[in-house]
Amino acid sequence: MRRRTILTRIISVALSIVLVAACMGVTSYAETVQDLENKKQQAVNEKKQLEKESNQLYSDYRDVTSQYNDLKSKVDALDRSVEEASQELAYLSQQLSDAKVNQAKMEQIMKLHIKYMYENDAMNMLEMLLESGSISELFEKIEYLNIIVKYDRQIMDEYKKTQQDITAKTTQLSEKRASLEAQSNELSTQKQELKKLVDSAGAELSGKNAEVNNAQAEINAYDKRIAEMKQYERQLASTNAASQEALRRQIGNFDNTEDTSGAYSGYSQDDLYLLAAIIHAEAEGEPYEGKIAVGSVVMNRVFSSKFPNTISGVVYQNNQFEPARSGRLQLILDRGPNPDCFEAAREVLAGTRNTHRLFFWALWLAEQRGLIGNMEGEIIGTQFFF
Repeated sequence: MRRRTILTRIISVALSIVLVAACMGVTSYAETVQDLENKKQQAVNEKKQLEKESNQLYSDYRDVTSQYNDLKSKVDALDRSVEEASQELAYLSQQLSDAKVNQAKMEQIMKLHIKYMYENDAMNMLEMLLESGSISELFEKIEYLNIIVKYDRQIMDEYKKTQQDITAKTTQLSEKRASLEAQSNELSTQKQELKKLVDSAGAELSGKNAEVNNAQAEINAYDKRIAEMKQYERQLASTNAASQEALRRQIGNFDNTEDTSGAYSGYSQDDLYLLAAIIHAEAEGEPYEGKIAVGSVVMNRVFSSKFPNTISGVVYQNNQFEPARSGRLQLILDRGPNPDCFEAAREVLAGTRNTHRLFFWALWLAEQRGLIGNMEGEIIGTQFFF
């Protein structure tokens, strides 16, 4: 929802930029620079909050990823152990098979030995008696036959023992492998669950980073809008400066030699509202004395014989007050001036003045046109009154 809101605001700012570009020569104002600065600051604050949330999500993502990697390492180690056990079982199975084959061969040899000895016992005994040179030699031959029989039985016993050992190892190893597989399966299930958490955390982090990028895009759009608005105001200020210079030539000079002090009796609520609005438009970011000074210039002109004698006549005089031309004044009239601008307007209408000047320019414009140091006047806030 927040991402959609930010995108909507970016589109809104972009459309505003297009409208300003289209209205560079038209007296139209949808927002003031201060409005845009306030909205930009709001976007900056929202971006900071999003970055804070993104950092927390990154920390969560890193933690769950670390858990997943640790568990994966354990599962991989178990899988390797299972594979090693399987290979060892295959080797033992081959050994058991070889032992059984050898046992079968040995059993066959023993059967032949026994068959030979018993089936030919009488003949063998007679032959041994006949062939033996003595009783001692006969006993030696009989002992030799006994040794062969013992050897055969020993080999058979060893084969059986080997088979028993292999069978025992096979059983033990099979149980171990089954246990390892069970552990691996259990951890694999946990790993799958953690993988889901990793994917979910990654997706959430990606979404939050997209919101941060959108917030930055919104800030960039405001920066562009503010820069264009200020450029537009500077162009209008330069145009107004040229008109004021032309007016100066008409009235002879910039000096106010008339008495323009005193209260403006009988003013209407419309007069108060318009004066507060032009003070707001020309001195919104200025100190309170700067607001009084702007109001003083307006009333000095009202009381001067060289200007219209009404507040509306002075404010809307051609190319004299930039906000009246740009549309910013109308915007403030629609919204309502700030309370401190109303207060400054009431003071000026009641007779308060802090300057007797008839003109004022932004300080940058006064410096650009060489007024500072070359013309009598005073700097109040960021404006030069002359």
